[in-house]
Amino acid sequence: MPERGMTREQPFLLPPSVEDWTPAEHPVRFVAALIDGVADADWHAMGIDPRPDPGGAPRYAPGVLTSVWVWGFMSGIRSARGLERACREQIPVRWLTANQTPDPNTLWRFYQAHRDGRTGCGRC
Repeated sequence: MPERGMTREQPFLLPPSVEDWTPAEHPVRFVAALIDGVADADWHAMGIDPRPDPGGAPRYAPGVLTSVWVWGFMSGIRSARGLERACREQIPVRWLTANQTPDPNTLWRFYQAHRDGRTGCGRC
């Protein structure tokens, strides 16, 4: 499947960019740096293909979904519906996902498919 494009530097009318929404010392920046630093070999070791498949509907990047779950564990949000709500309503999480809002089914399928490091579901 192709991958949905994302950039955290996307300009807006007010504020000028998503970057301005989240302070430099906010913990979501740690999550972003942690997940951005995962090497392709490590993704494969976890059973996740970091490269998008050219066919099918665009998928969410594995880093986005992993970041959402890591942030959820750090902040005490453990349900897919709670994470979806956070992606919609919490400005730091909106920064983390580059304004993307994965639905709870996508979040849950991704978690179920990869929590034990098994092969991915292919639909995330």
